Amino acid sequence: VILDSDVLFLWPSINPDGQNIVSHWYREVVNTPYEVSPLHELYQKYIGHDNNRDAYMLNVPESRVINQVWRQWEPQIIYVQHQTAPFPTRIWLPPFAEPIANRAPPLMSREVNTIGMTIAQALESNGQPGATHMGTGFDAWYPGYVDYMPMLQNIASYWTETALYRYATPHFYTLDDFPRDMRDLRPQSLYPSPWAGGWWRLRDAVDYMETASIATLDYAAKYKEDLLYNRYQAGRNTIARYKAEPPYAYVIPQAQHDPSAAVALLERMATLGVRVSELTQTASFDSVSYPAGTWVIADGI
Repeated sequence: VILDSDVLFLWPSINPDGQNIVSHWYREVVNTPYEVSPLHELYQKYIGHDNNRDAYMLNVPESRVINQVWRQWEPQIIYVQHQTAPFPTRIWLPPFAEPIANRAPPLMSREVNTIGMTIAQALESNGQPGATHMGTGFDAWYPGYVDYMPMLQNIASYWTETALYRYATPHFYTLDDFPRDMRDLRPQSLYPSPWAGGWWRLRDAVDYMETASIATLDYAAKYKEDLLYNRYQAGRNTIARYKAEPPYAYVIPQAQHDPSAAVALLERMATLGVRVSELTQTASFDSVSYPAGTWVIADGI
C-alpha cells in the first residue's frame, strides 16, 4: 500500500557537514576516558544547533534550500527526527506540550495529533515501550522551527525525540537512574507502557525511528484523500477567518527610515510563499492614506 500510494522525499541530514564533525569527533574519543564528552566546536559554523530554528528568517543557506524544496514539492506531511526524549521515556511524540502556535490551523493540529497517536500504537504493536506525548519539554509556541512553521502553511508538520545516551555509546540503565517519581513504573494516560530500563543502544533508537517512519508512511497511504482535503479545507478556513476578523491585511509603506529592511522582510515573506501585492492607486485604511506602490499582504485572499 505504501509503495503504491506515497511519494517519499527522504532527506538524511539538513547539515551533513555538521554530521561529519560530530562523527569524526566521536571516532577520535571513542574507547578513551573522553568517549562521551561534548563536542568542542559548533557543528554549524554560524548558528550551531539553531539551524532548526531559522524557518522564517532564512538566514543560512540550509534553511533556504529546505524552503525551496518544500515550496517546489508542497508535501502533505513533514516529519523530522530528533534526539533525545525526556528521560526515562524512549520516544516523545505529538501531541505537543502547551502552548502551541497561536494561529496554527486547528485542522492541521488535529491531524498531527492523530499521526502522533498512530505512531504510538505502532510502537506498542511492535513491543517497543516507552512512548510518551505532551509533557513540558516540547511545545510548539515558537513559529520558527523548520519542522513546525509549515503548519502555518497548512502542512501536517512535526518532529519526534528519540532517546540516545551519548553518540553511539551503549548504556545500561537501572531504576536507580530514574527520577524518584518514575521508579514505580506506573502507567500514565500518555505514557501507558513505561520503559523499565536495561541496555539502550544506537540500534534501539534507530529501530524506534524506523517504526515511527513506517507508521507515518502507512498513515499517509491509508488516509491520502483526507490529507489532501484537510490541507485544502484548512486553507479555506484561514481565508474565511481573516475575511471576517482582524488582522485583515498588513500594510508596509515604501517610505521608511530603513527601506532596505522592509525589502528584506518582504523578500523573506515572498520566498515563504506569501503573496505580496502593491497598491495601484491611493487608498485609505483607518483614516490613514497610503499612496500607490505601498506594499500589502492581505490575509483573506
